[in-house]
Amino acid sequence: MPRPTHLSLELLRTFLCLAQNEGDAVQAAKRLHVNQPSMSKRLRFLQHAGSVLSRPWLVRDGKTWRLTPEGEKVLPAVEEIIGRYAQLSGFVNETVPLRPQVRFSCGQNSVAGFVRQAMLLFRRQHPEARVRVTTVPGTARIEGVANGSLDLATVTHDDATIFEIARRPLHIETISSDRLALVCAADTRWSATVERLAAGGVTLKDLGHFPLILPEPAAGIRKGLDQALRRHSLLGTLDVVLEIGGWNAILTYVRDGLGVGLISEASVPSNGRLIIRYLDSDWFPPIAIKLICRRSLTAGAGLDLSPTAQAFRTALRKAAHKSN
Repeated sequence: MPRPTHLSLELLRTFLCLAQNEGDAVQAAKRLHVNQPSMSKRLRFLQHAGSVLSRPWLVRDGKTWRLTPEGEKVLPAVEEIIGRYAQLSGFVNETVPLRPQVRFSCGQNSVAGFVRQAMLLFRRQHPEARVRVTTVPGTARIEGVANGSLDLATVTHDDATIFEIARRPLHIETISSDRLALVCAADTRWSATVERLAAGGVTLKDLGHFPLILPEPAAGIRKGLDQALRRHSLLGTLDVVLEIGGWNAILTYVRDGLGVGLISEASVPSNGRLIIRYLDSDWFPPIAIKLICRRSLTAGAGLDLSPTAQAFRTALRKAAHKSN
């Protein structure tokens, strides 16, 4: 009776090697030192949904192979698994040291804010550990935590969206909150109108008076803003002139006089000729900064974090609390 096939290290290596060789199965087979029948057998498991995969990772495209959207999502995790296995093998054979490592991702604004403070605190307590920090889009952060290529991440998506993207329950905790600020350069044709608004009482209706520079539609904060506009039947009433990623990019265009921007309170500059007004919390509550990680598959076992990752989580929570 044949043994049931599972997602083995062998299949992961095949998938990764094929991706690294631009879909050339012949070249990948040479690098893996396998014959063509063995390579074809492996590819069948990666090409079709079945006992190994619920969604295919590869699709045939002429004489080559390309990654499906599902394959693109899991590729970072596969790279991480193969890399960590190589590191473990080197440690077992006493050829490379095995260093504690944490993989974390956040937004561009956070990385220069409370995350930097968390890094400094963590490094003082764990000088031997390595922290890999990336600033990928929020959706990719959620997918990274869910597929195991990240230990921890911060996002601003609501819980239902996090679950929908992750396709599994994750541990979610709010570690900070941030108001949205309306920012306008002085001496523009909108500056007088912005100055007349209450310092902390900008309503969503007020936004309709300005050409707006907003975060890109895929951003968690933008999704929350769109939901609030939809609740008040205002979604199609705004004049959106630019949709871009990164608070600094929005500020740059605001200073150029191209419109009025919406940015987080934490990214408001301490100097500069800008008029700042905050959104009324009754119309748009402060943005929740959420820390996410996997839950352990063992009932009652808590979080799926190494001691090093758990220590970094503690540092993030402390730094975020101090920044509030």
